[in-house]
Amino acid sequence: MAAHEPLGREYLLHEEIGRGAMAVVRRATSRHGGPPLAAKLLRPELAGDRRVRELFLREDAALRALNHPSIVGLRDLIVEGGTLALVMEFVDGPNLRRYLSMRGGRLTPQEVVAVAAQTAAALAVAHERGVVHLDLKPENLLVRRGSVPPDIRITDFGVAVLLGDAHHSVAGGTPGYTAPEIFQGGPPTPAADVWSLGVLLLELTTGRPTGEPSALPGPLGPVARDCLAADPRRRPPARRVAAYLQQFAGAAHGVAPTALPPISVQPADVEPTTLALGFPPPQLPQPTFPPPAPPQPPRAAFIGPRDTIGSWAGQMPPATGHHQEPEPPRRRWRRAPLITLGAAGLVAAVAFGLNVTARADDRTSQLVTQVSVPPQVSPVEEGGAIQTLPPTSGVALPPLNTPAAERLRVTMAGKVDDDAGTLAISIRDGQAIAYICDGDRLEAWLKGTAKNGLLNLSGKNNSKITGLFDARRAAGEITVEGKPHRFEIGVVRKPSGLYRLSSQVQGARVNGSWIVLPDGRQVGVLLRGEQPGPAPVLDVTGRTTTIDGQPVTGATTIDVDTGEGF
Repeated sequence: MAAHEPLGREYLLHEEIGRGAMAVVRRATSRHGGPPLAAKLLRPELAGDRRVRELFLREDAALRALNHPSIVGLRDLIVEGGTLALVMEFVDGPNLRRYLSMRGGRLTPQEVVAVAAQTAAALAVAHERGVVHLDLKPENLLVRRGSVPPDIRITDFGVAVLLGDAHHSVAGGTPGYTAPEIFQGGPPTPAADVWSLGVLLLELTTGRPTGEPSALPGPLGPVARDCLAADPRRRPPARRVAAYLQQFAGAAHGVAPTALPPISVQPADVEPTTLALGFPPPQLPQPTFPPPAPPQPPRAAFIGPRDTIGSWAGQMPPATGHHQEPEPPRRRWRRAPLITLGAAGLVAAVAFGLNVTARADDRTSQLVTQVSVPPQVSPVEEGGAIQTLPPTSGVALPPLNTPAAERLRVTMAGKVDDDAGTLAISIRDGQAIAYICDGDRLEAWLKGTAKNGLLNLSGKNNSKITGLFDARRAAGEITVEGKPHRFEIGVVRKPSGLYRLSSQVQGARVNGSWIVLPDGRQVGVLLRGEQPGPAPVLDVTGRTTTIDGQPVTGATTIDVDTGEGF
C-alpha cells in the first residue's frame, strides 16, 4: 500500500485506521495542508451493488444537511472511476465501545450525563433537519482522545433516512439498539433514535443494554424510562432530553451547555402538539412553558386517554378559537440540493419540526410525544422524620428544581464498589456530609453541597465525591487515597446513619467514627492520635462505647432532621 496514495485531485491517503463490512477508513490529508482527515472508501467489490451505493450516498446526503460539534463533519464526496469515498473530519480517539472496555464496561453517572447530553443535542439538530440516524450504538460514537468529560462525535449515517424522501426505505439497524417499531416494519421517525438513546443510557450506566430504567441513579432513570416507551408517540423528543441533561452536565463539569437549535415553528395549518415529559424540567431560561392546560378528551386518532401530567410538564400554546378536529396536516418540506451519481440519486429534505413525518405512501401523520408519568415521588414528613416510598413502588424522581427538593433531608448508606469500604451521605437542605471507612484503617470525612440532583463534596487529602441523587438513592464516584471508586447507595432510617465521638482516654486523644447500617452492623474507625484501627461497638441508644476498658460517652450523630452535626 503506497504511503501517499492519491485520492482524487485534492487528497492523499495514508494508513488504514478502521474497517467495516461496507467500507475501509484511512487517514487522509489535503494536498494543500491542514488538519488530518478521514477517508471512508467503499470496498471495491461492493461498488457495483446498487443497494450498497445507495447507503453510501445516503450518508453523504445526511451529513451535508448537518452541522453540529457532536456530529462528524463531512468535507467532500469523491467519485472517480471505481472509487467512491467520503472525506470527513478526523477524530483522534476510540469508538465508545472500545472506550467502555477501557473503563471496565461502564461509566460514572457524570460521564453518562455528558455523553448522553451531547448525543441528544446532536440528534435534536439532525431531527430538525429531517435526518434520523437509525443505528445509534457505541460503535458509532467516537470519543476524542484525552477529553474530560468524554467529547463525542456521532458517525456512520449510512442507515440514516431523510424524512422528506418519499421513496426512502429502512436498511435495518442493530438488534438491541434499534427501536422495535422499525423491525416491525413501522415508518422511521425521530422517536426511533430516542429509543436507541435510552438503550445507550442503560448500557453506559450498568454495562448492559437491557435492564430496568428505574434502577438508574439520579436523573438518568426517568429519562431512560421515557426514552424506552414502547409507543414511539410517547417518547420525548431529543431536544427535551438534551435540555434536561445539559443542566446536569454543565453543573457537574463547570462548562456551558451546548447550544440547542431554535424550536421549530409549526405550520399554521397544523395544530400544536402537546409535549409532556415524565422527568423534571431543566432549569434553563429558555425555553419557558406555561402551566399545563386542563386534561383534554382523547382524540380518536390516538390510542388511549391522556396521561396524568405533573406540574412540571410543558404544553405548547393551544390554538385559539373554537376547537375543531384538525384536518390531516399537509406535507411540507423544502428540497435540498439533488446529489446525483450515475443513475443513483437522493433528495435531502428538511421537515418542518419533529412532529410531522412523511410515509412512503404519501400519507402523513402527526407525531404526538406524550410520555407516561408514574406516581410522583417526594419525601413525606411524618413525625418530623423524612419517610420515602418503598423501593418496590417503582416511582420516579421528584422535581429537583423545586423548593421542596431543596429541603430534602435524608441519609443514604451502602457499600462502595471494589470492596473499598462503606459510605454514608447525609443531605439536609442542600448541604451534604459524608463518611467512608473500611472498618480498619481507611477513612475520610467529606462536606459539600447536594443541589439540583448533583453531589459535590470534598475532604482532606484530595478526597472528593461527585455524583447524582434523588429522594431514594445516590450514585457517583468517590476518590479516596487517590483512587476512584463507584458507588450506588440507598436511603437508611434512624437509628442507622452517621455517628462520631471525640474524647480523652488515658491521657490520649481518641476520635471514633461509625456508620450504622439498617441490619444493625457497624463499620467504623477509631483514631488514637493519628493511629487508625477498628472502632469498638457503639451503643447507639446511649451514645456510649468502651475504649481500652474505659466507658466513653458523648457520641454525636449527623441528624438531618434537627441539624445536629451540620
